[in-house]
Amino acid sequence: MNLSQEFFKNYQANFFRYQQIINQDALDKVGYWTEKFNVEGYTSDKDQVSQIIRSHIRVTYLHCIDTLFELVCGLFPRNDRIQDEDLPFIISKNNDAFNKPIIQGIAEKNALTLKEIYEPIHFGKHSIPLVQYIIYYQINIESLIDKSLYSKIEESIEPIIDLLSIFARDIIDKSEYNSLKHALRAFPFNGFFKIVDPGTNEPIAGMDFKNAQKYLYKSDNEYRIVTKNFNTQRDYAYTMVASNMIWNIIKVRETYLSSINKPGIGSLFVYFFSTDDYCDLEKSTDHKQKLEIKVKTN
Repeated sequence: MNLSQEFFKNYQANFFRYQQIINQDALDKVGYWTEKFNVEGYTSDKDQVSQIIRSHIRVTYLHCIDTLFELVCGLFPRNDRIQDEDLPFIISKNNDAFNKPIIQGIAEKNALTLKEIYEPIHFGKHSIPLVQYIIYYQINIESLIDKSLYSKIEESIEPIIDLLSIFARDIIDKSEYNSLKHALRAFPFNGFFKIVDPGTNEPIAGMDFKNAQKYLYKSDNEYRIVTKNFNTQRDYAYTMVASNMIWNIIKVRETYLSSINKPGIGSLFVYFFSTDDYCDLEKSTDHKQKLEIKVKTN
């Protein structure tokens, strides 16, 4: 077994799925954990413990989609070829200069990026779009016992692009992710922001930050103080969907690469995608609510 085969065989494809299930279980039992922490001498209240768990669900989601894009961008052509077997080595180094324009283009559904992800990839006598190759590798209709399943792969392509665009918009600005990941620079915020009429002092607009965190970061010649809501249900659900994509990327390649020296019929489980994965979740506006205050430093 070479290093690439070992990478795909031992990759923790369910890492974020299991982590999020554990997080959700802790949130469901927040009363139990609050009591346990207090018995052990920690001073905790239920809201504080709940907020910590929700923040962990949030950062797990962001970590998951960040990892997904490392894999997706790692499989974009380099020097006019896709380097599947070199993926472990590609993602082991800093690829921000290569990855960021791709993620930005996916977030905006930029025409040039869309053209690139639909670019046909040829293998054997087959030709499929790049995005399909990334998520489903070399699965083709001839390799399936049940030929009808291939239509499910084809029907998954548009939802995959929509989902990747949603994920890209959530991760392209990494200031929130970094504030949680590095030195825990985010802290809970619960309150209501109001804009009032100066004449009557009556509220004319506002945002309810019922499940929010505040963080700050320096950008060029200014500091930014950001208060942002997040939707825990959305974070959990999208972690599961992104984990499904990671599973496909890894497990299909594991199966195909391991069969190079052992040809024959193998079995493989993959996930399909549909608009049901995101339509209802995107109706929520909670995750879009953000208040940003800029303070000039000179």
